[in-house]
Amino acid sequence: MKIALSTDTSCTINKDLAKDLNIFVFPLNVIVDGVEYLDGVTISQDELLASMRGNKSIKTSTPPPGDIIEYFKNIFAQGYDQIIHFTISSKLSSMNTLFNDISREYFDNKIIVIDSYSVCSLMLSHVLCAYEMLQNGKSPLEIKDEIEKRKEDSFVVFIPENLKALKNGGRISPTIAALCNLIGIKPVLCFKDGALEKDSITKNVKRTMYDKINELVQKFPKEDYDYTLVSFDCDESLIEFLKSELNIFLNGYQTAVLPIAINVCAHCGPGTFGLLVSKKFGKSLYDFIK
Repeated sequence: MKIALSTDTSCTINKDLAKDLNIFVFPLNVIVDGVEYLDGVTISQDELLASMRGNKSIKTSTPPPGDIIEYFKNIFAQGYDQIIHFTISSKLSSMNTLFNDISREYFDNKIIVIDSYSVCSLMLSHVLCAYEMLQNGKSPLEIKDEIEKRKEDSFVVFIPENLKALKNGGRISPTIAALCNLIGIKPVLCFKDGALEKDSITKNVKRTMYDKINELVQKFPKEDYDYTLVSFDCDESLIEFLKSELNIFLNGYQTAVLPIAINVCAHCGPGTFGLLVSKKFGKSLYDFIK
């Protein structure tokens, strides 16, 4: 049986890597001032950044079913019998439900849709784990079971520069956003069971992250876990501080800095950074992305 591996641009997989590993990537959309663009096709992260810094209206939406159906038809036309497709966490988007419905109604469940419970480099880690398992002859259902086990064995934290994008997206009220921005309070957002929730607030980002890293290294040893930084136009001095602290706490660990998925950028806004910890899967994530 010939099985295809597919994901979407939420996992921020590099185009060259996706091509080398023959991983299919569905481009998600972002709407700028009412005009729809495709992630990595008709809009780049830099172009989204310019639009957001320019106070343009930014929205996201689920892709049209017709586009999804055509995407999968093209994969099956290449001789594949079954497809494993990863979606962004179902707690962040309705895409998992949509893709499952399409698999059932149009493809006789030949598409195994896996909820990544994640985004960005953590989602990428799940996709690459699935790739390794496929190479080792594992079945789609075995792979799905393994991803289910991995979902609790990770950590994600995001801190945005300010609350403007979250306010514009309707995730917090304008009054709360204005008050927090006025007094310099930033939310510390963490993943809990696939959902991005407020963990705490901070006025001193460096101190908060120092404490967080100190806590994490006790639970997630570098021998078994990958630490990744992600950034969307974040202050370079802050990123260098985080890399330095991780290097110290993890005894010489060199941390990669990867982009944040455009659909996450659209909600958190420029100046956002994140720290993601994912379980290794035989190989390290860095064996693929270096």
